[in-house]
Order: sequence, then structure tokens, then C-alpha cells
Amino acid sequence: MKQEARDFSHGRFTHSPFELSGGQKQRTTIAGVLVDNVDILLFDEPLANLDPATAKKAMEIIDDLHKNTGKTVIIVEHRLEDVLHIEMDRVIVLNNGRIIADMHPHELMASDILKGAGLREPLYVSALKYAGVNVSPSLKPGYIHTLELGEAEKQKVVNWFKAGSDRDLDDKDFDSEPILKVENLNFAYEKNKPVLRNINLEIKEGEMISIVGKNGAGKSTFAKVLCGFVKEDSGTITYRGKKLNDMTIKERAEIIGFVMQNPNQMITKPMIYDEIALGLRLRKVPEDEIKSKVSEVAEICGLKPFLEWPISALSYGQKKRVTIASILVLDPEIIILDEPTAGQDFKHYSEIMEFLAQLNSMGKTIILITHDMHLIMEYTDRAVVFADGEIVANAKPSEILTDVQVIEKANLKETSLYKLAQIVGVQDSTRFVQHFINYDRMVRKSHAGEINNVHLR
Repeated sequence: MKQEARDFSHGRFTHSPFELSGGQKQRTTIAGVLVDNVDILLFDEPLANLDPATAKKAMEIIDDLHKNTGKTVIIVEHRLEDVLHIEMDRVIVLNNGRIIADMHPHELMASDILKGAGLREPLYVSALKYAGVNVSPSLKPGYIHTLELGEAEKQKVVNWFKAGSDRDLDDKDFDSEPILKVENLNFAYEKNKPVLRNINLEIKEGEMISIVGKNGAGKSTFAKVLCGFVKEDSGTITYRGKKLNDMTIKERAEIIGFVMQNPNQMITKPMIYDEIALGLRLRKVPEDEIKSKVSEVAEICGLKPFLEWPISALSYGQKKRVTIASILVLDPEIIILDEPTAGQDFKHYSEIMEFLAQLNSMGKTIILITHDMHLIMEYTDRAVVFADGEIVANAKPSEILTDVQVIEKANLKETSLYKLAQIVGVQDSTRFVQHFINYDRMVRKSHAGEINNVHLR
């Protein structure tokens, strides 16, 4: 048991917790549970902050624990598809404090319970339904590895794919000059221990891109360097051709806004209005101008009715929106968000991401640091992959998530759509994944009237 714990924590028993990234701390916490000799193991969101491959490994270790010890295991998670990497006896669905389903995964996937409860279906299940396949328990749809499709079902999926595949590789037009350009960037917290190595990246105005990679790959450090929170050792960062290297944090904040993963680490004022106005007051902006700008941003962020409310009255999601508003009021052209949807169920995930998509449509350039492979497919058109402090890929999500070498190097995970393409005999898995992305976006846009005015709960 101790050896399994050591393996899962990547042998970091001799490291201080303060030296670990968020994901490394999560692995260490799980490893601590593994050494306890108890009859029931309850894992509360064990996959939070873990990169896809590590999440997969976590589920395999939990599965081994169950099989080898006979312990009762209960897992509480939003990431259903990741949990269903291993087989479950039952899935219990809670909604508004009540159990609305308690059934085998095959039965659950054949129902509309998940969608009705505002939960995300596994992507392969959504693809089957988009293709007109009658998803019944007889298809064993609870897991991608048990899925049994007949020839008729396979043909439906192939026909669905062929119907739109000719349009699926169209690019968004970003012909403008880069708004941000990073050249030969290097950084280390300690000498001879590089965290970022020879980073070269261009970001176009109006893009919404994702930065992905395994825990400790340098993603968050890269954001800190861009914002000036830590100083690069070498290399240049230019904004519209102007060097940022010698600018202060305050000066960079006029250009680049950074929203931390946990809103409670950003919020310092007791009232919503004062929190949003804080940055402007620190810049000695006249109070009447502050009032106008705060009102305008609050309208955009759906916070105007709550400006006189105390922060303590808000939910986690509403606090997240306050932190975004506090950055947006400074009018930066680029906004970086670290794990914007971490810990959110699908409903609140969708609300946050649709809000960010609206900001992007208004011309804001948005950079998302994330482990969520669903997010990069659903909302970004380019993914930059970090591994061991270097950029190892910079391409469309559909290309990244079907590239076995990149997936292995960056601790990502093949999407279930890639496996579905193999099952139905589609050779071009990249095109298949891209077709799903486009079709899914079209479906979500058809519901745009329902989400134009998003309110976080």
C-alpha cells in the first residue's frame, strides 16, 4: 500500500508541500489516504487539479484498491467521463439535494437523466445521440471500452460524420499582427533548475486559446512571467511591438489581466462595488469616473443588481465573476484565467464559459490555463501544450487530442471521440473530432437565446 502511495505521489515524499504545484499537492493528498487502514474510502473530487493522464492513473489506483482489498469505495465527482475510465457498480445522481437516479452506468447513459440534471454526458454518448443512434442499455454504453455497436449504428455515425466533414477544418480568420509575442523566454526559480525553456509563442488579437499540459509543466509560471509577477531570466515579451520586459506589474496590468483559480485568493474587500473599484482607486481615478466604469462592467458581468451586496452573500461562481469584473474594469486587452472552471459542475461550467465567450466576442483576447480537455474542444480554437517547461505542440484541439506522441509527452488523454472513430471505422480521427466540435458548437449556438443573459449561482 505504501509503495502504491509512493508511486502515485511521484516519489515526492522528501519534498516540502510548498514546493509542489496544485496538482502535485492533490496527488500527495490522495497518497496520504492510501496508507490508512479503513473499511470505507470516500474520495471527494479526487480528480480536481489533476492533469488528464494523472487523473486516469488516480482512477486505476482507486480501482486496484477496491479489487485488492475489498474496501467500499465512494467517489464524489463532476468529471463523470474520467471516473468511468474504470467500471462502477452504480452511479448515484444528486440534484437539488435529492437522489434522482441510482443505476448501472449502462442504464444511465441510455437515459436523458444527466442532461436533464444539467450534467455533462461522456462525449462519445453525445456523438452517438447527435448521429441519431438509439442509445440503449443493450449497446453497453456505460464505458467506451464496453460499447457494442451493430453495423446499422456504426453506419449512422459514419453518415453523420460524412454529412459535415467537408466544412470541418475551416479556420477562424486571425490575419492580424500578434498582440503578444514571446521569444526565447527562459525562467528558473532556482539556478540550474529551469521551469521555462526557450518559449516562443505568438497570440493574435481576439483569439481564445488554451494552455494545457501536465502538473508542474510550467503553465502557471508562464502566466506569472507574462504578468510580471516573476522576472524572466532571458528572452523578450512584446505587446503590439512594444517590449514589456522592463514594465512594472502595475503597467503590465493595464494590458494583461490575470484571474486566479480561487476567487477567495483575489478578493480583499467586503463589498462587491468596492472590490470591482479597487484597481481604479489605486490608480487615483476620479470617483465619478469609477462609478461609471464599475456600473458598465457590472452590467457586462451580470452583477449590476448586486453591486451593494456583501461578498459574503455570493456563491463561488458569483465570486468568480466578481474577480473577472475587477480585472475587466481596468480594460486590459488580454485576460489570462487559471483553471476558470475548476470545481464547477457542468451547469456552472457552461455559464462561466459562455460568459467568457461573450467577452471574447467583444474583442478581448483570452488565454485559458486548464486541464479540462472538454473545455479546449468546446471553446478554444488553438491549444498550446507545455511539457517539462517547453512548448511541445501548438495546434487545433482536434489535432492535439489525436496525436499519440503529444498526448504521452504532456500527460494528456485520448478523447473518447478518438476511440469512437476507431470503433466505427473512420480513418481520419482528427477530422472526426473536429466534426464533433463544430456540430456541438452549432447545437449550443441554437440555444443561444437561453444563455444570452447568464447568471452564476
